[in-house]
Amino acid sequence: MADHSPSQKSTIEESPTQESPIEIAKPIIAQCRREIAAGLAQVDAARAELKRTRALHERWAEQIRAVAAAMAAEAATVSEELSHDRPRSEGFVMVPAAKRNRNRRRSAS
Repeated sequence: MADHSPSQKSTIEESPTQESPIEIAKPIIAQCRREIAAGLAQVDAARAELKRTRALHERWAEQIRAVAAAMAAEAATVSEELSHDRPRSEGFVMVPAAKRNRNRRRSAS
């Protein structure tokens, strides 16, 4: 078994010149608290901004709905107008028949 000398014990135990873990943690905790407070201030500012712009957002949303309804009505009208000109089966191309001269008399050759 290994002998523990007094110099090895002093490295394991806390030396009087080193800070304790509690003292090391205090500035870190203070920094975290400052960052949390700054984050809460930003959240409060964002909430206030949302309250101020809510009416504007609602007005814009209403305008967008009105424009969308007008565009849908116009598209329905255009679609209805085009449907009358459209052939029944859209998969085929309609070719008008050539008018033949129907002469009942045969030509004499």
